[in-house]
Amino acid sequence: MKPARSIVAFDPPLDHAYPHRIAPWDPYSGDEALHWPGSYADYCAHADRLDMSERLTKDEHDTLDVRFEEIHRSIIQGVADWGDIESVARDLLVWGETRHDRRPPGVADERIEDAHLADIAEDLLPQVGNAGIERVVGPWADEPLPPWVRVQAAAVMMFVPEVPPGVPAWARVVKRRPRPPVGFRRSVKIAAHCPPMLYAVNADHLVPLLPMGRRFVFEGPVDGVPDAPAAIGRVVNGPDGLFLVASLPLKRVPPAKIIERRLHQEMIRLRRRERRFSWEDMLRERSELLYRTCFEWLWLELSETEEQPW
Repeated sequence: MKPARSIVAFDPPLDHAYPHRIAPWDPYSGDEALHWPGSYADYCAHADRLDMSERLTKDEHDTLDVRFEEIHRSIIQGVADWGDIESVARDLLVWGETRHDRRPPGVADERIEDAHLADIAEDLLPQVGNAGIERVVGPWADEPLPPWVRVQAAAVMMFVPEVPPGVPAWARVVKRRPRPPVGFRRSVKIAAHCPPMLYAVNADHLVPLLPMGRRFVFEGPVDGVPDAPAAIGRVVNGPDGLFLVASLPLKRVPPAKIIERRLHQEMIRLRRRERRFSWEDMLRERSELLYRTCFEWLWLELSETEEQPW
C-alpha cells in the first residue's frame, strides 16, 4: 500500500497554528489561516507541460506568490472582490478550467459506521474533541451541542490530513499493527477516495449541489440519509448498496454559488503546490472546509431567529 498523505503537504510549523490569534476574522479556520508558500518547482514543471518558452524567474514567482496570499486573505476577510485574484492566479498558472478526477471510486467490502471512525480519529487526534469540532461546525462549536454532533464531527476529521506529516488518521490506523481486518482497511480507503459533497435531500436520494466528477455521482437510494433539507457527507458504494459516511444534516439549503466560490478559492490556493490538483482532490484534502463553510452560512442564516441547527 502506497503512503497516503496530503498531496500538497503541510509544513511542520503549521502544527503550532492558533487561528483565533492570527486570523481573528475566522477564528474557527484551520491551517489555511497561515502564510503558505507555493512551489516554484511545481510552477516550472507545469510550464514544461504547457511548453511555455517564457516563464517567471524564482524571484518573480515568489513575489507574485506573496501577493496571491495577500489578496486571498483580503477576499476571505471581505475587503476584496473574488475576481481580484484572477490576474495573479493566471500568472502563477493556477487559474483555469477545473479538472475532475476520473478514477473509479470502487466498492467497499463492508459498511463503515461513523461511531467507529470517530473512535479512531479521537485515538490518533486527541485534539479532535476540542479543535476538531470548530473546524467542522465553525461558530456552532461555541454552543451546546448534542453528543451525536461531536461524534459526526470526529468522523469527518478521520479523513483530514492532520496527523504529522500531513497524514489522515485513516491512513495511519490501517498500517498500525495489529492491523484491522482486510475488509475494513479496503472499505475505509474507498470511503476516503469518495469526496464529501453538499447534497439536497429527496427522501432517501441525494442530489449534488456542487460540481462533482461523473464517477462520483451515484443514482439510487442511499442508506443513512438524515431527515433534513440538505446534508454533507461521503456517498460510498457498498456490498448492499449506497450508504452515507461522515454526514451532518443542514436545516436549510445553502446557496450553491456561495459555497462553490469559497471552495474554488481554496482549490487555486492549493494548486500553487500541485497544478494538476483536481476539484475532488481539494474536497478530499480540505473536506472540513466544505462542512465549516456550510455551517458558517447556516449560523448567519439563523442568527436572527430562535431556531437551532439540529
